Amino acid sequence: MNSALRALLAATLLAVACGSPPPPPRRAAPAAPVAPKPIEDDTKTLAPASIYVYSPIGKRDPFQNQVMQTGVAHVEVKGRAKTPLEKWSLDQLKLSLTVTGTATPLAMVEDPEQRGWTVRLGDFIGQNGGKVTGIHRDELIVTETITDHSTGRVYPQNVKLTVLVNKDEERDLKALREGERLGPAKGEQ
Repeated sequence: MNSALRALLAATLLAVACGSPPPPPRRAAPAAPVAPKPIEDDTKTLAPASIYVYSPIGKRDPFQNQVMQTGVAHVEVKGRAKTPLEKWSLDQLKLSLTVTGTATPLAMVEDPEQRGWTVRLGDFIGQNGGKVTGIHRDELIVTETITDHSTGRVYPQNVKLTVLVNKDEERDLKALREGERLGPAKGEQ
């Protein structure tokens, strides 16, 4: 009987195992929760793409007394004597004319006292130790060096002085470009 009981038990287990419903499917992983939109206070401030660095080169000193201009005597600076044009800042000087097309171009610069000074390449000009590095048609380029005191680096700064043109000269130049001949009037010849 033992064997009959065993056979019955095996048949019952087999029937129970085969007739049972399939196991339920596995659950899918839950979807990631959608983050709420941040409020403006929660957003990070972005660094600006370009950083503006103020350079006082070529600009008038707002704290300098414009009424009382005191000249600086010839003082030895770095083994050389200061030139007379180093008394004034570049914004006080006025470019009158340039002579180009020669091996040694030159320019005429007027100081605030209406005195004319000839300037050549390599001459020092301005209170900030500027050096004339280019003389072009109607333009004088002065290179000054500025020092970034936070890093100690020295940067060259180009300052351009241009010849000022009054309205009569501008009108005459425009007429010449258009092909008009300038000269004395026909009745004046």
